[in-house]
Amino acid sequence: MNHDQKLIGDTLRNLPQPPGKVQLMHVYVDGTLRNFRTKDRTWPSKEVKVDDLELLEFCGSATDFDVGDLADYYAKPIKFYNDPFRGGNNKLVFCETYSREGLPTFANNRYRLGAAKNSLEHRIQNYTFQQSYTITRKNGKLLSYNNSAYDSDSKADFCCGREIDQAFYKACLYAGVNLTSSECVDSLGKWQFTIGPLSEVDMCDDVWMSRFLLTRVAEDFGVVANFETSKTNGVTPNSSALLLKTDTVIPDERLRIQDALLCQFILKETKHLKIQSRQHNILISDLNADIDPYSIVTKVLEALNSPS
Repeated sequence: MNHDQKLIGDTLRNLPQPPGKVQLMHVYVDGTLRNFRTKDRTWPSKEVKVDDLELLEFCGSATDFDVGDLADYYAKPIKFYNDPFRGGNNKLVFCETYSREGLPTFANNRYRLGAAKNSLEHRIQNYTFQQSYTITRKNGKLLSYNNSAYDSDSKADFCCGREIDQAFYKACLYAGVNLTSSECVDSLGKWQFTIGPLSEVDMCDDVWMSRFLLTRVAEDFGVVANFETSKTNGVTPNSSALLLKTDTVIPDERLRIQDALLCQFILKETKHLKIQSRQHNILISDLNADIDPYSIVTKVLEALNSPS
């Protein structure tokens, strides 16, 4: 986007919003379990409640959900976040996905986590997720190959994406995402942020929304936030991790979690796993950075409640 296009866009976005009108951007994860889809709708009042919103219909064949002749799917609004891009009373509406028969889609792991949480006895109260990402150009190349990520001059800061990180951080806090830290890590353009501690579902919701916000912020800067480990674009191996606060879990139960998770992940060649037992937590790391947090927390709950 050139300077004139950006100026026009900013001018239009800053136009006063008519009274009694609210913009709602519905956000849901598509069938790839990586990409986000959005749809804007206008609500006639600022006093909108999530339960007042109807299901949002979308085409499954265009969103990687359609596995046959069933093209009609629905996004069900479940949570509001403040809209940091439009401000005011405008909202981001996080949604679950369902088939036209009302069944959760294969990508709706949020529903499955809720079911597991309600059916199992033993629960961990707090979860923290560490998400790593690398800022690249749209062609997949790093922003710069010459400057250290830890250089403090303005040119190096831009090359490693400091402005993007700071814009993303503010966007999360404004939206209501519980982002608790962010830092530049071990290579150029590589960053890591922390979500939590939060309860199971809330933590996972905030992870997905933080990924959406970062993707959207990077779009405005004309770059890409890469959550995956790739050997083709110069991105270094990630250090994504899930930190499970387990103050009330006895050592034997921690070992059961390790055994069960290892059994479920060891055969997946693309999902590297490292588990460390500590006195007050279990650190699960070296997972692919774009892993679905709902799935991993569901497995932790199942492992914690598995027979000895």
